[in-house]
Amino acid sequence: MPDIPDVPIINTLEHLARQRWEVARLRPEIFRPWWNPITVKLLLVTDGLDFGDGDFGLSAFVTSLINDGRRYARFDITLGHLQSTVTDQQMLIRESRISNRIKGFRFDVASHFSATMYDEVWLFGVETNFKQSAYGTRDTSAGYPADRLSDAELDRLTAHMNGKRGLFATGDHASLGAGLGKAVDRARNMRHWADFGSGETSMGGPNRNDSNAVGHDPGTQFSDQSDDVPQRLDLELYHSPTGWFREERYPHPILCSPTGRIDVFPDHPHEGEVRVPPDLGLACRDGSAEYPGRLDGTGREDPRVIARGKVPAGNTAGSKQATVAHGFGVLCAYDGHAAGVGRVVTDSTWHHFVNVNLIGIFEGGVFDDFDRPGEDPTKHTGFLASAQGQEVLKKIQHYYVNTAVWLAPPDLVRAMNDQWWWDLVWSDRVVEATLLDPATTIGDVRVHEFYEIGSQARDVLGRRATVCRSLHFVFPYLDEVWEEFVPWVNPWDPVIRDGLPELPWIDPGPLVSIALGGALVALREAHPYPTAKPPRFGEAEAAIVTRGIATALAVGVRHLQRDLASLSLAVDAGAGRIEKAAKEPVSGKSPARRTAKAATKRTTRTKK
Repeated sequence: MPDIPDVPIINTLEHLARQRWEVARLRPEIFRPWWNPITVKLLLVTDGLDFGDGDFGLSAFVTSLINDGRRYARFDITLGHLQSTVTDQQMLIRESRISNRIKGFRFDVASHFSATMYDEVWLFGVETNFKQSAYGTRDTSAGYPADRLSDAELDRLTAHMNGKRGLFATGDHASLGAGLGKAVDRARNMRHWADFGSGETSMGGPNRNDSNAVGHDPGTQFSDQSDDVPQRLDLELYHSPTGWFREERYPHPILCSPTGRIDVFPDHPHEGEVRVPPDLGLACRDGSAEYPGRLDGTGREDPRVIARGKVPAGNTAGSKQATVAHGFGVLCAYDGHAAGVGRVVTDSTWHHFVNVNLIGIFEGGVFDDFDRPGEDPTKHTGFLASAQGQEVLKKIQHYYVNTAVWLAPPDLVRAMNDQWWWDLVWSDRVVEATLLDPATTIGDVRVHEFYEIGSQARDVLGRRATVCRSLHFVFPYLDEVWEEFVPWVNPWDPVIRDGLPELPWIDPGPLVSIALGGALVALREAHPYPTAKPPRFGEAEAAIVTRGIATALAVGVRHLQRDLASLSLAVDAGAGRIEKAAKEPVSGKSPARRTAKAATKRTTRTKK
């Protein structure tokens, strides 16, 4: 008989549980074969930063995308660096899951980039002058300007965006990053790429965008940017014009997380600034409108500032001038999909992404001044230093992933949303809502059951993805079935349409849950059991969803019409009496009391 190891069984079980959790996080399809994440191809490009583990490295950000383990998306990442002299370590050579690394990157080299090669381009700019030996051909060739990308490169980026593909762009304070971003269509106007006003994006002036929150040590230090205390953001919040959705306030989808609004960011003592473009009537390099009209004919789709930072009075960051309190734009988003082009996001600074602002100061690095007394030790580990900091970091990582999902081309966004259908159909909570019998047909389900199933599904989706996604997920199908209804429940649609009520007299929110419930019942009827490899969600499945939504809405609308008719009868019956009561002269007794007294007399006479 073999020896039994002298290890408590509970320890072994805990080890196995942790191991299973880690496998499930990295390979979720093993336990849930219907999870089939959509691949989104990202190109991350920088010049003066790098992708390594140093203070100005982007390794924490990049690995956040790779390790996310989201069930509906997988990011295929290529790293491009404009310098040809960067080291392998600066190109994150230790990470085997990077698809490609390109040193001396140029957008006009066919093997580096084409308008259709990537789903998204992310620009992290530092340089203002490319005429340096580290930039190789950019330095020696007259075809490459000193202060921006070449015409051929810019043309390809415009074609990329006008092919419905995404763009992210950021720099830092003043003109840092202008070389990479200032001439790129759309991004050029959605951010300040140079200082303006009275040193609004300067490095040390009193009007600089100093978002540093006071840390654990006395006063304000430059190194507060590296502790576990974030800056707080003011978010632009959206709501629909009526009912329950009127009372709910949603941030932009990239600032939604399963744990709530993403209202915390890394801080920094001199950020740049985003803006709404001052001139929305400009043209792109190819002659097309930079910000074209919406596809539904309801006007132009404009960029929006979706998050603002706050500068407290008196911040000095150690040696800078004391700040004047003010606010500034941190994030700007353009929903190009509504206008048939790509989406764009600009950020006030890449300090929201680099290691020194996320995981602390690299020991022995350029920011390591811990030989001075009083520096708090959390600045060496950043948001990893505390449980509260780790929760902040999770929210920031959700911002990264949300942005990568939102910027994807429309067909990929739809495909990512559609991945949730199988998960919801076979989710334990949704099944328990009333779908216990696989033989249940959509004709057997009552309106309150559609509502309950849909409500459970929205809650499941909100916890596993975001509350915002639980709405975005169903809107495209609702729009196909009942386009007139969507403006009543879409919080993010900026168009004010005729006929929407000024007050929330009725609540159309239950119809959204009813529609989602109908879609899930129809899918479950067609696919009652999970399979080892479920079908890719395609046209046939989309047709089933659409039919289910229409069937459930037909039932829901009949009930709504019945209830509205009952309410209308009550209104009609009382309207005249209310008008009459409003016109009666004021006396010692209210009309209600006189009516009650008269009713009492009538009752008394009847008894006699």
